[in-house]
Amino acid sequence: MSEDRLDRALQEMTEEDVDAGTIEAARARVWTKMTNAGSATCAEFRQDFPAYLTNELGGSRRVLLEDHLGRCAGCRARIAEMKGERPIVAMPRGLPRRSLGEGGSSSRWVQRGALAAAAVLFFALLYLGRDSIDAMMAPGGPRATVVSADGGLYRLAAGSLEAGAAIGERESVRTGPGAHAVLRLADGSVVDVNERTEFFVTTAWSGHSIHLQRGDIIVKAAKQRRGRLRVLTRDSVASVKGTVFAVSAGMGGSVVSVVEGSVAVNQPGREVLLSPGEQAASIPALASSVATAVSWSPEADSYLELLNSLVKIERELANLPTELRTNSALLSYLPEGALVYGALPNPGVTIDRALALAEEQAAQNATFGAWWNSETGQLLKQMTDRVQSVNPLLGDEIVFCASLPGSSEPVPIVMARVQSGKQAQLSSALEGLFAAAREAPASYSVSDELMVVSNSPSNLAWALAHLGQGAGSPFAGAIGERYRRGVGWLIGMDAPLLVKMASADDAPPIEFAGMIGMKYLFLEQRAPAGAVENEVTFAFQGARTGMGSWLADAGSGGAAEYLPADALLAGYVSTREPLQLFEEFTVQITKAEPDFERGLATMDEKLGAGFVKNLTAALGTETALALTGFSTSGPTWVVASVANNPAVIDSSLQKLVETFNAELGPDEQDKRIVLEQESAGGRTWSTMKPGGLPAGLTWTYDRGYMVAASDRASAERAIATRNGGFPLVWSPEFLGQLPSSAGLHPSAFAWLNAKGALGILSGLSQNAALGELAAGRDPILVVFDGTPEQIHASSRTRISGLIMDVMLLQNLGRATVGQQVDAVLRQ
Repeated sequence: MSEDRLDRALQEMTEEDVDAGTIEAARARVWTKMTNAGSATCAEFRQDFPAYLTNELGGSRRVLLEDHLGRCAGCRARIAEMKGERPIVAMPRGLPRRSLGEGGSSSRWVQRGALAAAAVLFFALLYLGRDSIDAMMAPGGPRATVVSADGGLYRLAAGSLEAGAAIGERESVRTGPGAHAVLRLADGSVVDVNERTEFFVTTAWSGHSIHLQRGDIIVKAAKQRRGRLRVLTRDSVASVKGTVFAVSAGMGGSVVSVVEGSVAVNQPGREVLLSPGEQAASIPALASSVATAVSWSPEADSYLELLNSLVKIERELANLPTELRTNSALLSYLPEGALVYGALPNPGVTIDRALALAEEQAAQNATFGAWWNSETGQLLKQMTDRVQSVNPLLGDEIVFCASLPGSSEPVPIVMARVQSGKQAQLSSALEGLFAAAREAPASYSVSDELMVVSNSPSNLAWALAHLGQGAGSPFAGAIGERYRRGVGWLIGMDAPLLVKMASADDAPPIEFAGMIGMKYLFLEQRAPAGAVENEVTFAFQGARTGMGSWLADAGSGGAAEYLPADALLAGYVSTREPLQLFEEFTVQITKAEPDFERGLATMDEKLGAGFVKNLTAALGTETALALTGFSTSGPTWVVASVANNPAVIDSSLQKLVETFNAELGPDEQDKRIVLEQESAGGRTWSTMKPGGLPAGLTWTYDRGYMVAASDRASAERAIATRNGGFPLVWSPEFLGQLPSSAGLHPSAFAWLNAKGALGILSGLSQNAALGELAAGRDPILVVFDGTPEQIHASSRTRISGLIMDVMLLQNLGRATVGQQVDAVLRQ
């Protein structure tokens, strides 16, 4: 066909008269296919569109939906259609007819323009339909196969499933009460399913997704050859390449727990990367322990044995000698606007030791050995080898920092000195490291002296142009002071810059830092007396004021001498005068709640003028408390506090009780508080018991202290402890955990007898692995002291051990209480 004939044919096509209905129907068919072609993710979110548009969608689900809308043009268009906001772009009408000899060259440009427009349209549609294409490219066949099913596994609306049954795309399955099932996904991953659990599986080219509607699962993820394995709940997304982790979903929210490996978790308002023994809960109150999260599984003992080996490795690594650094060549490269600074020793030696310890555990623990020699364990060793290819080429310290260039986002920077003559080898090792990890090429610079890494070419260019420009800042000077004391690892934060950066965000901790006038925050690991200690220092802008000044600079410790040595949980604090604290607290509360001051005035009218002032003046500046055990009526405890005027304290409490009882209605008399006094053993004992509660409050006075307890026996024991007994603060366990940097007169301390507390609870459990974990825990002691311009906290407890102890204690208690309740119900 000649060019002129082609021109005429194209001209006739453009002038063809097609009715508007036909055009609109064709457009609708194409758009529907591209934006609603069966994307599992889009389909899951689109059912929430009506509630989203009427502002009835819950907060957590709304955050996830808005995140999806930010990445999916198809769903944004669907929302716009539903709101009636979708723009209508009219297609151009046919061009006027030209004579055959008019504009031949112009028509060729029209053809080329049409082809270009078609290409643009093709790629736009390709982008909009990428999720659909991803799903269409998924391999065929069943999405999962039933390995075992005990107690009832059902395909919804299709009956029960037996071992060997295949489960297809988006086929929902559910376990019955008391049931347990094991499924194997098409990629080899194994899913352990608890009772009353419902989910379905979808597959795309980018990987498999488990949509957990409710219940509990444990996933042993196979190595993902492409993409990631994801578990989605209504408010969380967990994604992995190969690991063991648990996910629970219920009415209250979702919890993700990691047994081994690492899991990336996306929850409303945050994204975190979890390590073994860690959890992420969409609502903080739901957090438990990993031990509790997997306790329902028949494989729970194996998971706990694996976790036990990881704990042993962590303890051994914590005992490695730490060489303190008293200066840093990298501090001189600090860029301007630095708001976060972190430094740690080159981890090469630690990694070598960790590998050796893992081999030892593999020989001693069959469960750990099976994991260590599995495909996942071998992959971890390969990754470690790649990291170790870089560490020997670097200096003795690695520094990371974040700088704020003007009003833009912070620039992350990693710096290290380069070993002499190793520039080319380091560049090659970095290329290999990022390539093996299948990451995009990192933005880095390697010179004869310095390696600098950032997250983008533009940020790297900014970092290189501003190196050293913050070395003379007050923040750099404060960091230098920490080095001169000797540091193992160090993290410093410039609080005013962080407050400025987060001024538009809802970040309560940062808002609190600004409210109390914090200047710097430092977290350090040091070994000032040969034993490793972790320290936190809050430095203020001048003398401490407001809430920051409530902690006293020092304490006598007298109240703490009433605490027995076997206390499970204990604390002590020395404060400023209670009246001053109350007045400043009133000012802070009144700023947020203007009616608070009016309420205090009403209280004074009921209780008498100056009631609050007189009571706070009668109280002292030191208080100590301890949880000592449990009884049939509840926990046993004791509190000792300095009492400046016992008579005023007693009369004030009596006035409070009388006022409360007088305001009770006729039908509320069962809530009356009973206040009684009696003399025994040369002391006056007071008892307060609220109506309807099994426990009360008993107190007396001893040597200028008010000693209150859950019962008289506990109070008498506390007094005997002070007067010739064996107090906690003199025990070898307490003194063995006392940091050398605590000083002679600490302002406060917190104590957790982890072995005792966990021992009591684990004794109620029949799990041997859990008992072994509890038996190996050390006590936790955190000590606080103050100066006019700072508050300092220190502890010899390892941070990783502290997290694990708290998690175990918190939810081992829940588990054992649950067992006791079940036992009672069975009787």
